[in-house]
Amino acid sequence: MAKRSLLTGDDRRPRLHAAVFVCLLAFASCRAPEPLATQRDDLGRAVAMPRDITRVVSLAANVTEMIYAVGAEEKLVGTDDFSNYPAAARALPKVGGMQPNVERIIALRPDLVFASSEGNMPNIEPPLKAAGIPIYVVRTDRLSEIAPAMERIGALLGAEQRAIAATELRLHIAAQRRMRVNHPRVLFAVWADPLYVAGRATFTDDLFALAGAQNAVQVTGWPQYSLESLAAHPPDLVLHPRKSVTRAEIDAMLARVPGVHPRVVAVDEDIFQRPGPRVVDAAKELNAILDAQR
Repeated sequence: MAKRSLLTGDDRRPRLHAAVFVCLLAFASCRAPEPLATQRDDLGRAVAMPRDITRVVSLAANVTEMIYAVGAEEKLVGTDDFSNYPAAARALPKVGGMQPNVERIIALRPDLVFASSEGNMPNIEPPLKAAGIPIYVVRTDRLSEIAPAMERIGALLGAEQRAIAATELRLHIAAQRRMRVNHPRVLFAVWADPLYVAGRATFTDDLFALAGAQNAVQVTGWPQYSLESLAAHPPDLVLHPRKSVTRAEIDAMLARVPGVHPRVVAVDEDIFQRPGPRVVDAAKELNAILDAQR
């Protein structure tokens, strides 16, 4: 009499997932070899990749927007969950958010994967490397790094309009420069409880300087910020993301800081927290807010 398996459906599922993953790896490794070129990414890593790249996956929303901006969107076969602009990007296959799904990425058969320097590289690099899929890391920590990153992405993808797109971006950014006598102090609250902010040496900090304002935050990066520090360096203006932080949350936070009564304005986080081509829209919006404050 044949023996019945004692494994339940739930017991079999991990084995099934493992089998699928092994098959994907085998499929990826059996692709016909292509001539390779070696490029250095924005972390200085030597990345071997096909000379003719026809299929790419973007794991960063700002990179997705850059790919569209340079006219290489026909090569984009998948994106992270946060890539929502332009509208066409929403229809592309999604491979996950902060923890990308490696199986989905491999199933899309990309020649190259773009990742952000802020992403979760340690978790995805080993399995993608085993599948023969290279990762190119893009760094856009500062405003001045966005246009050059667009040019590099365009060059990798053979986009002829990359130089025009990057030059136009530089010109549009320069056109938003303002000189303000009072240099208003601005704080961008990424989160309210606990308070996280856009600090110095970030592209948001550069946006403030471009608009003739100054960052009220005295530390670098995107840190948690104490209410004592906020009281010591009170802002004239507090910006907060419209979708992820409510005005009530900001008001509750400010109520715990006596004597600090800044103007509070909600903004589109997709342009204020995404260092891509639409940073120009963020600069325009910031200038309009500061002009209204005079």
